[in-house]
Amino acid sequence: MGNFPVTIEGRIEEFHHSATKTLPLGTVMKSPDGREFVYARAGAVDLAAGRLVQQAVVVSGHGTDIVVAAAAAIGATSVTITNNTTAIAANDYAEGYLPINDEAGEGYEYKVKSHPAADATASCVLTLEDEDGLRVALTTASQVGLRKHECDGVLVAPTTPTGIVVGVTVRAVTAAYYCWLLKKGPKAVLTNGTLIRGLGVCRSGTTAGAVDVYPLNSVDASGQEVMIGEVMTVGASTEYSLVNFNIW
Repeated sequence: MGNFPVTIEGRIEEFHHSATKTLPLGTVMKSPDGREFVYARAGAVDLAAGRLVQQAVVVSGHGTDIVVAAAAAIGATSVTITNNTTAIAANDYAEGYLPINDEAGEGYEYKVKSHPAADATASCVLTLEDEDGLRVALTTASQVGLRKHECDGVLVAPTTPTGIVVGVTVRAVTAAYYCWLLKKGPKAVLTNGTLIRGLGVCRSGTTAGAVDVYPLNSVDASGQEVMIGEVMTVGASTEYSLVNFNIW
């Protein structure tokens, strides 16, 4: 995982963003006033300020049930898979996850360090982080998945969830740039509907990137929304409210 800290504190540079990666994805930065930010990379589309963002969408054929092409012993730091129907770009899953979803080794997940590109149905050798050597041997019956790091390729949170919410943009972000997202503390955010001071908010069910009143009974009667913050000041719908966020 390198020699970087998981959390950094001190002078806050939450507005800094660049095309060059300087920290591991998911690094948390704490400000003296208690706010917390997480280091992320934008996806293929620019992001406006004050937008709720979620992790990248699962790539078709990569989520689960990928065949392990060769048995791997306990302690092994590489796993060879037979790719499914969608090509894999080199290191597209670096810093991401290799969950074992079925058969030998199921219930474990490992951090991916690097891998080459692989065409559909081709083999691909995934190198794991050294400290993540296999705890349980894999066989050719084992099935795995691939998932990008939750902070890699973030996008404006759609109204229908396709991944977890990871933060709120603190500034406009250029596509594919590295940036900081707020995950805990006060932040102005795009508003849908009528919020209520002191009560909760969740991902909007009608406006991408916005928050809405929690729970969204008018949109999701099952009440499965996740509350991600509490309202401090109320802005009109399509304007911005100040919300005290607590995201993962």
